[in-house]
Amino acid sequence: MRKLLIGALLCPFLSMCQPLSLRGKIINQNGEPIPGATVTVISPTTNHKPPTTNAGNDGTFSLTTLNLGDTVSVTAIGYEPYKEVFDEALARHPQLTITLKTRTGLLDEAVIIAYGKTTRRLSTGNVARLSAGEIAYQPVSNPLSALEGHIPGLTVVQSSGLPGASVKLQLRGQSSITAGSDPLFIVDGVPWAAANNFVNRLSSLLSSGGGGLSPFNTLSPADIESIEILKDADATAIYGSRGAAGVVLITTKKGTAASPVAAVTASYGFSKVSRQARFLNTAEYLQMRREAFRNDGVTPTLTNAPDLLAWDTTRYTNWPRLLTGGTARTADVQASLSGGTRFTRFYLGSTFHRETTVFPGNMADTKGSLHATLSQASADSRFNLSLSLSYSLDKNNLAALGLAGFINLPPNAPYPLAADGSLVWEEGGAAFNNNPFAWQRRSYAAKTDNGTASLNLSYNIFKGLVLRTALGGNFLTTEEEALTPIAAQNPSTSPRGTAQFATNRFWSWIAEPQLSYTAAIGKGRIEALLGASVQQSANNGLSITGSGYTTDALLRSLAAAPTISSRSNGQTEYNYAAGFGRLTYNLLNRYIINFSGRRDGSSRFGPGRQWASFGAVGGAWIFSSERWPATHLPVLSFGKLRASWGTTGNDQIGDYQYLDAWGAVQPYGGNTALTPSALFNPSYSWEVVKKWEAALNLGFCKNRFLLSVAWFRNRSGNQLVKYSLPVQTGFSSITDNFPALVQNTGWEVELSATPVSGAGLTWTTTANLTVPQNKLLSFPGLAKSSYASTYIEGRPLSVIYKLRSTGVDPATGVFTFEDKDKSGTISIPADYLESGYLGPRFYGGWGNTLTAGGWEAYLFFSFKKQWGATYLSSIYAAGIVPGSANNQPIYVQDRWQAPGNQTTVQRFTAVTSGPAYAAVSRFRSSDGLYGDASFIRLKTASLAYNIPANRLKRWGIRGLRLYLQGQNLLTFTGYKGADPENQNLLTLPPLKTLVAGLTFTF
Repeated sequence: MRKLLIGALLCPFLSMCQPLSLRGKIINQNGEPIPGATVTVISPTTNHKPPTTNAGNDGTFSLTTLNLGDTVSVTAIGYEPYKEVFDEALARHPQLTITLKTRTGLLDEAVIIAYGKTTRRLSTGNVARLSAGEIAYQPVSNPLSALEGHIPGLTVVQSSGLPGASVKLQLRGQSSITAGSDPLFIVDGVPWAAANNFVNRLSSLLSSGGGGLSPFNTLSPADIESIEILKDADATAIYGSRGAAGVVLITTKKGTAASPVAAVTASYGFSKVSRQARFLNTAEYLQMRREAFRNDGVTPTLTNAPDLLAWDTTRYTNWPRLLTGGTARTADVQASLSGGTRFTRFYLGSTFHRETTVFPGNMADTKGSLHATLSQASADSRFNLSLSLSYSLDKNNLAALGLAGFINLPPNAPYPLAADGSLVWEEGGAAFNNNPFAWQRRSYAAKTDNGTASLNLSYNIFKGLVLRTALGGNFLTTEEEALTPIAAQNPSTSPRGTAQFATNRFWSWIAEPQLSYTAAIGKGRIEALLGASVQQSANNGLSITGSGYTTDALLRSLAAAPTISSRSNGQTEYNYAAGFGRLTYNLLNRYIINFSGRRDGSSRFGPGRQWASFGAVGGAWIFSSERWPATHLPVLSFGKLRASWGTTGNDQIGDYQYLDAWGAVQPYGGNTALTPSALFNPSYSWEVVKKWEAALNLGFCKNRFLLSVAWFRNRSGNQLVKYSLPVQTGFSSITDNFPALVQNTGWEVELSATPVSGAGLTWTTTANLTVPQNKLLSFPGLAKSSYASTYIEGRPLSVIYKLRSTGVDPATGVFTFEDKDKSGTISIPADYLESGYLGPRFYGGWGNTLTAGGWEAYLFFSFKKQWGATYLSSIYAAGIVPGSANNQPIYVQDRWQAPGNQTTVQRFTAVTSGPAYAAVSRFRSSDGLYGDASFIRLKTASLAYNIPANRLKRWGIRGLRLYLQGQNLLTFTGYKGADPENQNLLTLPPLKTLVAGLTFTF
């Protein structure tokens, strides 16, 4: 009895010394559970092993070995850390609900990666991110255009200023000699069916505008939450062969657990040509023409010089201004509704965009889109569903040929329209066949439908083990119509009407079941992922031409065409299957190692060559978490070393390349014949890319200043190249693997800082710089191959290996070239010499954001140091020789005129039989076509004012934002030509745009 009494008296005290338990739940500020959060016990005693666990999918956790005085520490990606002392009060009521606050720092911003997410703090790979806010600053219709200058290692080139024109992306240089080097594009987990290929089949259209229509013109920038760029092996190897050239992940907007919020944005803007070369006026042009005839010793006649003898020599038409000097107008309306609870969230968005061109006439690109997402969780949070649906319709009504191709017409050529509005075809007895308004009256229309659906399902089988399934599909269909009416042709030639019709369909679907497991092991956390991919993509296209129409009224009726010809159709299918996995171990959020791998199967290779394996390992050491930095480097708030190595493969070679192929030829004897068009070649296999990367990430002054320096080396071997074949085979070449090796190395530097932060003013600045180097390391047998006159071992793939121009002979005024072999005769390619390389030496961007009160200003500059094609490349490639009946940029005035002149432009020539014209063909194969194309561009400028909420309450408005935005406003360059970005004198350059708008939030 005495023992029982003593035990009862001591029980409260003994309980304080024995291990106790704690149960709890971790939620965010919206009341949603935070699965996978790490719960660690920090014990003040040295003999007590602190337990570590992870919250389940419903956010719950339990601890069973706590002592009074222990500290419960909770950490989760993207949230502020939380600590709670386990005291007597908590011991009496061992139930705890912990609310974590979202971290606002750049290091802890959530970043989407392959099949998951992480933060910059904990990432072992190289992932760059462009947020919705950074996209919203830019008045662009194609989201790819918003990336220019913002992402280290990524070059972005807008092909032209035409609405819907293509945008070319290349990440960390050209890795393949002949195969593709395009990134993999994924939207909400679904591979983009058309990738970044042109969606138009009528390839002759838009020829002066970059070659085609971009599939991403159908994706509204307003619907995008973020764009992540995955670069190194650690980030991309899990995508296998598809990620060899990098991965672009586009994530659309989702709903949030909050009361419903409606937003409406309306804007209107204007666009003009950004930069264009100035051409000769009439007096300067006529002087050029007369001088050319004198140089050639030829007398002008009505046939060879109508501009001198038949047309009005006092007339001046500024063709660049007439044809491309108009004002394009843009109009945008966007509306969205989002909200929900911790269990159900939704987002609805719609956009309308209309953009005209700077060309005369009624041409425009009009598109509308709908986007909806729904997220649903069960009451116990074990089952989750996320559905995303998008649809857009784009109608593009462009000129059949970009009118920028006519800006070099003679300035005294006949005005294209007569007083009655009819087309002018002759003047003074001389024909004017190249009437640009005739091309304007040729109609072209493309209608593009694009739809994407993705469904993600997950079920928490038990604590830490989650089964997921991702399903999705994307389709894109383009229907084209190009009409050449009789009214758009010279009546003296007895013209007939022509109509072209084309359809191009892309579609893809993917299914990816996944199983993930998260658990605490010791003081760390392990995350494992296993999954499989099954994907199918296809392209089906058809084009047909009807000709001989005798009336324009029947042009849209193919059945009424007297002649149907130029039928072409094509169908390709790509099948892909893979298994993948990832294993990550995180010890104390200080030491992180990540393994990933993929086994790929591709239908683009023959039997026995269809499968390959790829993998990577990445590691990170957050050394700022050690004790010594806090003691010896107090200014250092964050420090991380990371490195990765791995392999990926490249199968961007087109479909069915290993099979023999046959094509139809013109009918013979009333029958259609077949002829072989490709040889059977099952032996070639994957190109293999080996990637290295090392990086240092530093934060100073409580992470107000963040610096990242990364070095990468990518080597692409087993190159797919074309072998030359003997003529007896009937084929000029065949594609096969070759032990050539291409290397891309470079440095990428990023800086983000908040130099000023206070109640009155906040200034944030970001900058990035990339210094790339491309090199053909080896190419055995290069000297005897068909590439001997194109590439040089040890030099970039873009090497300028041509005749070396030595200027103009002061005595004759004709281009001269270096005689490499001293034979006394200039020959091609025997006299080829290296003269540098094309492409960037370095590039990057610099952005600044200033906020004060309700005001917000943003400026972003992009820059590039590069060598590129000048105006000389444009005019000589098109056969527009200075002195011929084509206008020229004013640069040609620095030409040779008399013996002894030292110039860079040879003497004017008007006929093809003189010595000056003979030098033209050599000049086209020389380094004289290239020059400095470096530039600094004020890419984006934005000024906005947010009206204080207390002024809007009485109208039921939560927020009102007024803004003014500009794009491509200023370009600083010494480039000789039009725009240093697309480097084509006769292509419409990117437009400078000014937009004003407002956003209501309800």
